[in-house]
Amino acid sequence: ALKLSLWAALLSLATAFMHGSSCQHTLKKNVDAKSEPSYVLKLSASEENNEQSTTKVTGVTLKMAFDSSPVWGVADLSETKSERFTSPESLDMVHRLRRDSSAVLVGRGTVEFDNCSLSVRRVQLGEGQEQPVRVILDPSLSLVGGEYAIFNDGLRTIVYYSQSAAQDKDVSLPSSDDCVTFVPLAQSDDEKNDKIPSLSPSEIVQDLATRGLTHIMVEGGPATARAFLHSGVVDRAILVRAPVEFQEPVPAQMDEDTMKTAGLNMIGTTEMGGDVVEYWTREGLEWPNPDDLSSWP
Repeated sequence: ALKLSLWAALLSLATAFMHGSSCQHTLKKNVDAKSEPSYVLKLSASEENNEQSTTKVTGVTLKMAFDSSPVWGVADLSETKSERFTSPESLDMVHRLRRDSSAVLVGRGTVEFDNCSLSVRRVQLGEGQEQPVRVILDPSLSLVGGEYAIFNDGLRTIVYYSQSAAQDKDVSLPSSDDCVTFVPLAQSDDEKNDKIPSLSPSEIVQDLATRGLTHIMVEGGPATARAFLHSGVVDRAILVRAPVEFQEPVPAQMDEDTMKTAGLNMIGTTEMGGDVVEYWTREGLEWPNPDDLSSWP
């Protein structure tokens, strides 16, 4: 048992070193000593085109991917498991955006359905650079007790939850440690039509700023994207449209009017491995490189 515990500790430390994390290995749920880590770094074939940008970006950047259907489908109900549907080039771009972000934020459902890591894997981190902090919106603490990779890989994670919802459900909250931090927030009235998330995006962005996290990448899902758009905190957006049409698309329940109401204007498009990438930005706010949209991220 002692040998296994020592091996688990060494594995966690090695993982943190590989991913550039300063987080200690004191998670309540350690990586199983007998299992292969699923987050081993994989570089893309076009790594020479994925050098880190020197552009300093702040604010909130939304990234979403859709099929080509008019309902802006984000998933296919006819599929038994979630599959990537965008091009490898678009996926490389997503990892570059993660690398240029201080935090990557998703809602509870994205973790629950995709068991994602939200780490930078397809491109190299800069020298001495840490992985972005993962941020999860889990108002009712539904993920607590689940065996999700994001809580077990030794990288920094912040979980925002509704203090009142947790009290109503009498949820047993794990102690925060060096890697996973639980932050209670008051119930939000920002989004009464969307029950998830029920936390204030503006309050979350402000709290992250106090933690030194000044460029937030919002990566989904659609309810989280809508909440951040409706709250008016999104500064720019990258929308990827794949040349596929789902048989049973899950509508994003957002469209161009949603983007415009959020104060965003589309400033151009590029082609990326067959996908069409749209670039949206707040009026008066230039794209990080207005002369070449595709150069960032």
